[in-house]
Order: sequence, then structure tokens, then C-alpha cells
Amino acid sequence: MEYNEKFFEQLVHSARSGIWVIDEHCRTTYVNPSMAEMLGYTVEQMLNKHLFEFLDENGIERAKINLARRREGQEEQRESVFIHKEGFAVYTNLVTWPVFDEQGQYRGAIAGVMDDSSRRGMLDELAEAKERLQVFDKVTVDGILIHQGGHIIELNDACCRIFEGSRKEIMTHDFTAMLLPEYKTLVIQAMHYDTVEKFEVKARSLTGKLLILELSSKRMHYRGDLVRVSVLRDVTQYKQTQTALEQIELTNQALIENAPEAIVLLDRKSLQILHANSKAGSLFGISVHRLLGHSLESFIIKHDGKLAGAGRTFDNLVQQALSCLAPLAEIKIQHQSGTAIDCELRLVSIQWQGASLLRVSLLDIRSRKRAQDKMKQLSSALEQSADLVMITDKNGIIEYVNHALLSVTGYQLEEVIGQTPALFKSKQHNSAFMKKLWKQILAGHSFRDVFVNQNKDGSVFYEEKTITPLKNEEGEITHFVSTGKDITERMEFQANLHHLAFHDSLTNLPNRALFNDRLKSSLQTAKRYRQKIALLFFDIDHFKRINDSLGHEVGDLLLKQVSKKLQQRLRGSDTVARLGGDEFAVILNNVKDDESIRQTASEIIELINQPIKLAERELFITTSIGIAVYPADGDDSLTLLKNADVAMYRAKAQGRNAFMFYQQEMNAHAFELLTLESELHRALQQQEFCLQYQPKICLRTGKMTGVEALLRWQHPEKGMIAPDKFVPLLEESGLILPVGQWVIEQALKDYRFWQSHGLFNLNLAINLSPAQLKDLKFIETLQSALAKYKLPMQCVELEITEHTMMIHGENSFLLMEQLRQLGTHFSIDDFGTGYSSLAYLKKLPVETIKIDRSFIRDIGVEVEDEIIVKTVIAMAKSLGYQVVAEGVENLKQVDFLRALDCDVAQGFLFSRPLSALDILQYQVQPETLPH
Repeated sequence: MEYNEKFFEQLVHSARSGIWVIDEHCRTTYVNPSMAEMLGYTVEQMLNKHLFEFLDENGIERAKINLARRREGQEEQRESVFIHKEGFAVYTNLVTWPVFDEQGQYRGAIAGVMDDSSRRGMLDELAEAKERLQVFDKVTVDGILIHQGGHIIELNDACCRIFEGSRKEIMTHDFTAMLLPEYKTLVIQAMHYDTVEKFEVKARSLTGKLLILELSSKRMHYRGDLVRVSVLRDVTQYKQTQTALEQIELTNQALIENAPEAIVLLDRKSLQILHANSKAGSLFGISVHRLLGHSLESFIIKHDGKLAGAGRTFDNLVQQALSCLAPLAEIKIQHQSGTAIDCELRLVSIQWQGASLLRVSLLDIRSRKRAQDKMKQLSSALEQSADLVMITDKNGIIEYVNHALLSVTGYQLEEVIGQTPALFKSKQHNSAFMKKLWKQILAGHSFRDVFVNQNKDGSVFYEEKTITPLKNEEGEITHFVSTGKDITERMEFQANLHHLAFHDSLTNLPNRALFNDRLKSSLQTAKRYRQKIALLFFDIDHFKRINDSLGHEVGDLLLKQVSKKLQQRLRGSDTVARLGGDEFAVILNNVKDDESIRQTASEIIELINQPIKLAERELFITTSIGIAVYPADGDDSLTLLKNADVAMYRAKAQGRNAFMFYQQEMNAHAFELLTLESELHRALQQQEFCLQYQPKICLRTGKMTGVEALLRWQHPEKGMIAPDKFVPLLEESGLILPVGQWVIEQALKDYRFWQSHGLFNLNLAINLSPAQLKDLKFIETLQSALAKYKLPMQCVELEITEHTMMIHGENSFLLMEQLRQLGTHFSIDDFGTGYSSLAYLKKLPVETIKIDRSFIRDIGVEVEDEIIVKTVIAMAKSLGYQVVAEGVENLKQVDFLRALDCDVAQGFLFSRPLSALDILQYQVQPETLPH
């Protein structure tokens, strides 16, 4: 926006307030003389200067935030601090309006600026007053507040404590607004007077706490202005205490009147009754009114001057109470009818309505004494019983146990009385059991069961127990009686018999009977939930030779060792059993697929193959495993066991130390794999392996930048066999190392051949297996092959799958780092299938990411895969990786990848894998890279 000088001169040149105009870049396009004078500059000196040149660091940060708001069209009014030409701060009030052109584009801002320094001067003087107040602040708990109406000018630290906030927080509030509504109007009216003395008000602290304040206020002159100085005293606690004391007084009266026992209050000197509750009148058999003025001692029965039942004088009890004790005694009182009543007396000195009195509590204990007498009789009879006896009150508090219970549990009497039966809890009974127990006995019925309890030493014992509720004359339950017998020996004997019946005595594994029972149970569960079960049947190969040559004792020890290994390996939900001799069986419950069964079978074979030291020698044993799977191979235990047995003998027929599935198709597949494995040994010797190369095309230039070496097997009878059929067998058999060495030798030989025919600067990618990553001689092998063909290390790029990196990356890092330092390049193959992260790969010496073909294939079909490809390329680029797309098959994919700046592509669109000779003739077809 352009500004005409004449326009400004007419409108704002003579304005007393400062006018400041900036453009969209915060450059000054206009200031009036008042603005320039305010900051100590001339108008010419301020023009074209950036706004930030007149602000300190804090002001610049605030200005950035406010500029963003103005670009959104927001006006603002605030305090602002500018820096004067002489270096001091200029305090101002600022009003700013954003300016937009006709197209709505932000073009700058206009600000009106008022000098606020005079107000700052008053604040500085108030700060001096504040320093004087702070001296007084240290010696007073009263809050001091200086204010004009509700506007707070200054306050002391005591105010901060009273209102529970910082000085800054409190000064942002209106003082009168902090008062409760019913007091706000009263205070405002009181402020019309010069002086207000001790005016009680209620307010809220900043945290919401209710405050009761005593307010005194005086009007004062300060620099020509009237201010008010108010002193606030927090009397909240005092008022609350006063109210609480009044409430306590009322509560005490209610407690005395409604107490379950008789209560009388005595004069400390005369010991006459000054107050009594209605229970006292009932206990003595006369009205409360007639009790007053009598001596309590006159109602107490004595023998030879001493209290009947207590054996001491009443004066003795009084003296103890006056000495701040609370004596307790059993006495007898005389009822108006002449009946002697057994009571429990407690005497205590109290303050009551400002006087020092003695409070006497009298509890009728006739029922309790009758119960105690009965308990003594019962105890005498039960103490001689061989049964375990326990008596509790209705709340389960133990009041009595006999000698037999203490003898069994190992506790002393004082350790048990006053506790609950939970003292013997072994945690072997669940909440449902305990809930049933309490429900039955609280309903007044007996409960019988076998309890597993715990002794003092932590050992458990079995108790055949009956719990019976006892009721009083009114039918209320008052006690529970537990009687029981210690049946631990009987239970352990039964458990041992049960264990022997269902477990093998040698290995302690489940025997055939328990195995069959568990197999039937597993089948029922599998049928109900449509799960898969695997039955593994196996024995020790040539076990008879061990028994015959080393003896049956060694054979037994061997079976124990094998059993121990199997128990440590299998899941808790699985079952391993010894069916007899050297035969074992394993039930694998809820298996997901056949691969998990194969893995478990392989691990069992590996476990058994580990050497076992027996009879001062190491034994190396093998096993053959037959596998039957429910429901495919049978839906009952006998059929599954029979089929697993058949499969085991087929495994033995194939050479032992192997596993075999019962399914005919899988047997055929296993036979085929076994045949292929034996033929792989021959293939290396007969030179049946060959290499093909797939070109890599630069998406920017359209030129071939490199090739990937691909291993193929030209079988003499079956023709070309795909690598996914035989490479896993190479890895399992260990042939991957010699075959991998051959691949490196042949690839470098072909690379040398290309150079000899004028094909240079190709990148040669060779796939690396996990076994090669762990091979300590790999670097030596690679260097030797490169030296043989006089090739630099830089021509080789080693491809490692993402899955391999996730499993072996950390362990192979040292090898990769050594190769990188020698000049070798690394790339990650099949990226996106192994759930790794680019951040993790950044730790490894990797330069190239190859996006898996499964994501490239669905470009233009699946939006999710397109998003994944976009994300991977963007992240890889940001981290400095080169990106290669695998499996490119159409032009739409090429256009998509080029738009994302993908570096290289390979796939059938450009070429199928070629022989080394065909690579020399290869040319990129123009139509595959349209411009």
C-alpha cells in the first residue's frame, strides 16, 4: 500500500499521539513527529527502519507473535515497551490495525502510540512505598492492601498468603470481586467513609477457599490522588474453631444422652451427681431428676469399705481419675428394687461447659458375665478335645482356641486371641468359596468343607472343618464355633496315590493314562472352539544299543535327562508324556499353522541332539518324530496316536533324526525336499547353477546404472528351478556358504567380462544370506575374488533383506562396518515387509533402500500402498538414502515413481533377468521412459 505525504500531513502530522505505519515486511513507511520525538529520533531517521530495531529481545519475540495475529486480521490493544535512542525504555499504550489490499492480501499495519511514562513514574514511586511496606511485612501477619476502589495498586506478602496467590496474580483481580456477593455491596458502601473499623466480611481466595476477614480501612492522599489503605486480618480459623467448639458442646450433650451406657457427671469435690442421661435413670431404677444431687457412692455395693468385685475403694478410683488416668473396674450397684447389677465402671476427668468434672460410665455387663461363665465351662470341656476348636464373636474376632489348635498351627495363645481366622489363611481358597461360607453362616446355617490352612511356619495343613453359628435368646448370632480335624496325612497319602496312578515313576512325566485323559480333554476343547491340535510321537533312535552296551541304569538316566529338557522347552499349555520304554508323546494345543508345528518338532530334535554326559562319556543321540494333526488326521485320540506312530516310522525310514507329517501330501512334499537337498550337493559339483542379471534403470536419465545378480538352478531333468524352491534348502543344509562363494566368483568374472567389452561404471548388486553375514571368513573371500579379477571393492553392492537386518543387524554391524570402510556399498532389499524403521536403519552402514515389489504392484490400484511408497521415498530422501523400486511393470508406475523423485527402478517393464552375454546387448527401450 502507498501512502501520500500530503494525506498524512493533513490527518496526523499535528497529532499529539504517535502514529506509526509499517509495510508487510515490518519496514517503517511513515511516522509522525510525535512518534519520532517520543523515541528521540527525527522522522527521517526512523523511515525505512525495521520495527525490531526499536525493540529489545523480549519485545521482538512478542512482536513476532502479534504480527502473526495481525496477518489473520486481528486488531490489538496492549502495553508495549520501545527502546529510546538514548537506550532507556519507553512505556506506551499501543493500538494496532492491520491493513489489507482489495485482494485481501496483508500489506502492513497502522499503530497509534501513547506515551505511558507518567503512569510508570507513579508506579516507580509506589515501588518505593512497597519497599517500606516490605520491612513492616516481616513483622505482621495482617494483609495490607493499597487500592483505588476495587483496583489493587500494591499489597504485602501477608495478602499473598491470605489470598493464596502470587502478587502478580492477585493484582490482576478486582478486590471487591473477590468478596462474596452479599458482602460486596456492603464494602462498596463502607468505602464512602474516610475510616472503616473492624468490618467482618467473607471472601474467596484464588484457590476457591472461603475466607473470613476482619477489614479496617482508611482513605489517604497520595500524589494528589485519593487511595485507600486497607488492613485485612484472616480470622477464618478462629471463627471455624469457635463454631466447632459450639458444635462439639452440642455433640457432647447428644452423645451423653444417646450413649449405650449410663453416664453421670460428678462434681470433683463433693462427688455429687450434676448430670445424668436417661440410661442412668434406668440402671438405678429412679428418675434422672431424683438422681441429681445424690452421691454416686451411695448406690455402689461395698464389702469392708471396698467396692464389691473391684477390691479397692471408690476414693482410690477418683484419685486416679484426677491424676489424668482413666481407671476401669467391675463393680456392683444397688437397683431401686434391691437387685445387685454387675457393671463395668470407667472414671475420667473432663472439661464440661467451662467446669472441671468427673465423668462416670456404667455398662451393664450381666449378659457378658453369663456368657463368660458359659465360656469357662465350655473351655474346660473343649481343652481336653483332640479336635481343633475355635470360637469367635459375630465379627470374626477370635475369643478362644483350644490346645489342639495351638499344637497343630505352632502359635502361642497370645498370638491368636484378638486376631481373625485370616491368620491361618493359605490363599488357596478363592473369593467365591469365602463368599459362600459367610453367606451360609450369617444365615444361621452350619458350613462344612475341607480347608487348606497355613501354620505359623508357612507350611499348609488340611482341616476337615464345621463352622456353626451360636445365637442368643433373641435369636441373634453372637458367636461362631469352629470344630475340625487335621487330615493332612490322609490328604497327602491320597495325593501320592493319585500322582503314582497318573505319572511315570522314572521321569515323573504324565503316563499313558494321564496322557490319554489330557488328549481327550484337548480334543473336546478343540472341537468346541474349532482349534487345531498337533500330536507328536517320537522315540530315541537306537535306544536298545544304549541299554545293551551301557546298561539299563544309563538308559534310565538318559530318559530322565531327555524328559527334563522337554519339560523346560514346551509351553505350560502343552503336555509331554512318557508312554513307555523310550517312547514319548507331546500334545500341542491350539496351534496356529503347520509351520509352528515344524518349528516345535525341529526344536525337539535339536534339544535331543545336544550331547549328554553319562557314565563318564558324552552320548550323541537322535530322535524320529511322527506328527498327526487334528482334525485332518483324525478326530479321536486312538486314531491320532496311531497315525502319529505311522508317521514316526516313515521318518525313521527316511534316515532318522527327522520329523514326518502323517498327511500324504506333506509326505510327498517332504520326500521331494529330501530329494532336492541331496541333488543340491551334486548341483554345485556338476555346475548346474547359473547367474542371470536384471538391469537397474535410472529414472532421470533412462540409462542402465547397474544389475542385480540372481541365482538360478538349471536342473538336468526338472529344468529351471525358482530360487524360492531351493535357497531355503541351501540355508538349512549349510550349502549356502559354498554356493554363495561361487555366486561372488561368477558375478565378478562376468563383471570383468563386461569391462573387457567396454561396459564400465555398472553397479553390481549381490544378495547376501544371514549365514554369510555371520561368516568370519567372508571379508577374506570377497577380497580374494576381487583381487583375482582385479576389480575395486567399490563396484560391489551387497543386498541384505529387511528381515535379515531386523534379526541379525546388530550382530553383523561390525562386519558391515569393516566392509563399508573397505569401499563396499550396502542396500536393504524388500523394504517395507519387515516392520523396521528408517531411524533404526540409519544406525547401520546402508546407502540404498529397495522398496518391495508388493507395494509397487498396487500403484494406481490401492491408495494405501501409494501412501506407503510416498512416505518411504520422502523419509529415505530426507535421510540421504538412494531409493530403488522393485517389480516395475507398467508406465503408470514409472510416472508415479518419477513424480516422487525415485532414483532407480527395475522390473519386467525394462527387462526380464538376462544372461551375462545379453547384458552387453541390452538397451533401454525409449517407450518405457516417456518424457
